[in-house]
Amino acid sequence: MNGMGSQAAELYREMPNNLRDHVSQICVLSACSHAGLLHEVELSLMKFL
Repeated sequence: MNGMGSQAAELYREMPNNLRDHVSQICVLSACSHAGLLHEVELSLMKFL
């Protein structure tokens, strides 16, 4: 996501649930992590579990 962690997280939140899969989850977690958005990563992980 090339340093666009916030945008990646927002797009993921807007994505319909039936389109979300393990690949999209890993991508958004990676984008947020690389952008230093640890709070976003934590919130996303709580939703995945």
